[in-house]
Amino acid sequence: MPHAWPQASRKKRERRLSSGQIRDTGAGVQPHREDPSSGPLDPLKDAAAAPGFWPLAAICATACLGLLIMQFGGSEQSYASFFPPSPTVFDPYWVLRVKAWWVGSILIGFLALPALLMSLLPGNRLRDCNLGFRGFREHFWIYVGLYGAVLPVIWLVSLSPSFYTFYPMYGNAGRSWFDLLMWEGMYAGQFVALEFFFRGFLVGGLGRHIGIFAVPVSVMPYMMIHFTKLLPEAAASVVAGFILGYLAWKTKSIWGGVCVHCAVAATMDLLALAHKGQLPGLQG
Repeated sequence: MPHAWPQASRKKRERRLSSGQIRDTGAGVQPHREDPSSGPLDPLKDAAAAPGFWPLAAICATACLGLLIMQFGGSEQSYASFFPPSPTVFDPYWVLRVKAWWVGSILIGFLALPALLMSLLPGNRLRDCNLGFRGFREHFWIYVGLYGAVLPVIWLVSLSPSFYTFYPMYGNAGRSWFDLLMWEGMYAGQFVALEFFFRGFLVGGLGRHIGIFAVPVSVMPYMMIHFTKLLPEAAASVVAGFILGYLAWKTKSIWGGVCVHCAVAATMDLLALAHKGQLPGLQG
């Protein structure tokens, strides 16, 4: 008899377990079954089996390449290595050529390469990069409001000597209307590339795979490209990145961000020149 007790209690436990599984199944809960194929993870094999991994990896790798081209390919040292300045002849537009080289690197890294990738990746189309105009037209008032909201802040910051010493980023912008208009035109072109890269390529391209989480992902590199600028602008880029990224996600358009960026940049340059008394035609 003593040997029968463990067997009887084991049978009772099996009956209770069996009845519990039946109740869970009846309630819509499936009993746990161990996967016979479970084993140690094979990261490379698992990644290759994930249908969205390789397009996602291609977008991230292209973004890294674009950032490298902007940071190192667009530098003055890079330009001088290809087009060394003459040691005997002074070039009054040397700095403007360097700025054009910098803008060209951004157009390649932030616009041409991402657009090429999006046109080649299966299932990805350029219009997925938030290039529509309809959302911009319907929500134009939001971007006007954003510019109006930051305008007093720009005015206050522009009173700081560190601000009007740093801006315009082209030091000879106040030399003539030609210099100013050439610089502002190139500056606007790089804002088109910048908005396409961060709010189109990253928010739109990554959004196909990770949804709205692409917005905070895009904010991190966007803030990092502002490390070379003044601290208040670098800090404000985080807020601007979230707002413009979310608006691009909702409106499916980057053009509002382009307009705000161009308007804010031109205002900053003009205020800096005015504080220094270097507006073309008003000097002296």
